[in-house]
Amino acid sequence: MKTLLIMGALSLILVLGGCNTNSAPLPPVAGPAGPAGQTGQTGASGQQGDTGQQGMTGNTGDTGQTGDRGRMGHTGDTGQTGNTGDAGQTGATGDSGRTGRTGDQGVQGQAAPCPAGQHRYTSDSGRVSCVEN
Repeated sequence: MKTLLIMGALSLILVLGGCNTNSAPLPPVAGPAGPAGQTGQTGASGQQGDTGQQGMTGNTGDTGQTGDRGRMGHTGDTGQTGNTGDAGQTGATGDSGRTGRTGDQGVQGQAAPCPAGQHRYTSDSGRVSCVEN
């Protein structure tokens, strides 16, 4: 704390001592301008910049989708049924043949002989037959 008081007092003395001085010298007056200086050297060319990096190749595009399959054609119409044929005509009836003539009556022949062990027999009605002996 003492140090602060000492420093504060010293600062006050310096400030007050500088304000009371009236004999300050005047600033000097500037003289005429001197000759122009030589032109400076041209600056060196800058280095050429580096070549930029080549861009990356783009990604390959996606493959397109397969097209839709075509639709199946319509089934053809069924053909019309043909007409039934006409029935044939009935044939004409044939002529009846002529009735034939009755043949001549043959003459009555002799009766056949009876086999062995039989003999002829004539019944009351007149019929002849073979009977056993």
